[in-house]
Amino acid sequence: MKPIAVDRIWRPALGFTPLAAHLSQYSITRVSVGTDSTLALRTRKGTGYYKVPSLKGVWYRGPFEHNGSVATLEDWFDPSRLREDYIPIGFRGVGVRTRAVKGHQFGLNLSSEEKTALIAFLKTL
Repeated sequence: MKPIAVDRIWRPALGFTPLAAHLSQYSITRVSVGTDSTLALRTRKGTGYYKVPSLKGVWYRGPFEHNGSVATLEDWFDPSRLREDYIPIGFRGVGVRTRAVKGHQFGLNLSSEEKTALIAFLKTL
């Protein structure tokens, strides 16, 4: 296994158990985000972990998701993006009108006031 950088927070992929030595050496959370683990586990560069980027400047780094499906933070925190009838305002794919943008579900159960406050906070970073 390749060594992992110490300056980041790491989340284990589904189906991967961090080594005991890594838990004491690195910032590894014990919660998996539930995303597809193929790239983290089944490629030659796979470490079993996802790199969690800093939230600093996240509001201007969109579009979000690995392929740019979600254009804004407001859309990212919209629970309707999980439905198959969702119309992504970011990347959709050729000939695609609607599709679900599954991604993690953290923050989707917040009230509209809480979402507004969270997005306002993220814009201060």
